[in-house]
Amino acid sequence: MKILVISDSHNRTINKLDLSLYDYIFHCGDILFSDIDYFPLYPNLFYVRGNCDYNSYPSNITKTIANFKIFVTHSNIYNTKYCYDDLINNTINKYDIVLFGHTHKQTLFKKDNTIYLNPGAFKNDEYAHIIDDNIYLLKDNVIIDTYNVKKVPNTSN
Repeated sequence: MKILVISDSHNRTINKLDLSLYDYIFHCGDILFSDIDYFPLYPNLFYVRGNCDYNSYPSNITKTIANFKIFVTHSNIYNTKYCYDDLINNTINKYDIVLFGHTHKQTLFKKDNTIYLNPGAFKNDEYAHIIDDNIYLLKDNVIIDTYNVKKVPNTSN
């Protein structure tokens, strides 16, 4: 299984990637307008509203894929520009994976039994892949870090 995770494209089109290669695509918000016409072409593309999106997208979604319960949010409603405490307190041990955006910073950590992944800002060519049991952080189409989902580093923050 191959999952693409992106966020904060801010009018930069995601169609420069071959979206047909992915079983699922998650966009964690701040889409704006450039890609919205393409989204219906991909029934396995799921997205949430960011703080720059002025539309009726949902603020959060939950999907279960391959026995992983996944929560997707832009995370501005959890004040993640300052710290992750609100996001963690509202999601820890309720989900296997939490995908979030907003900070424009690639982030990957584990707290108890929950993995937290921010793919960074797609407008800066940052995104992530989840392929089988591995998470890849990419910048400019180059893998900059790889983690096995069973070995994501724990954090105390």
